[in-house]
Amino acid sequence: MSHPISGSEVSGPGYGNANLFKNKWCIIIKDKNVLKQKKVEKFWKSLGSKIIIMNPDDHDKIFSVTSHLPHLIAYNLIKTAQDFQKKKNKNLIKFSAGGLRDFSRIAASNEIMWRDIFFENKTNMIEAINLFMKNLKDFKKNISKKENSKIIKKLINSKAVRKQIISQKQDISKPDFGRE
Repeated sequence: MSHPISGSEVSGPGYGNANLFKNKWCIIIKDKNVLKQKKVEKFWKSLGSKIIIMNPDDHDKIFSVTSHLPHLIAYNLIKTAQDFQKKKNKNLIKFSAGGLRDFSRIAASNEIMWRDIFFENKTNMIEAINLFMKNLKDFKKNISKKENSKIIKKLINSKAVRKQIISQKQDISKPDFGRE
């Protein structure tokens, strides 16, 4: 089994391109059948992927936070915007020029696939959600009490993670948000 770490919110052959997997990670789940695993590695390398072998438990734990939780947050943020719009009778969608717009791209992903991922990785998802809720409550407390230094430290730490993502070539520093 393998899991390429590439793609976008759209799926199907019509959205593919020759460089879709170039220099992107592909996780190969460790297999007892070494010959089969080598064939899978060769396949992904032929598409330009960088390969890493991982056991299934590590895969599910890592991706519950790096992929699955961000998708869940995106879906929930869009739901929150819809609820707010309905409750306050305010048109939010036309003002979606930054954060909400970017989250809506993630939330446009295939709902059946993501439902299945959430259910299949239920234990790790619940653990990630609990940690997210703990951190969200902490942010809420910091904002409520106007704890300047604590908020600034969190924001600076987040910026540092973005720099790491770019330095590890998981993204580029020049934003294009799919516009180029």
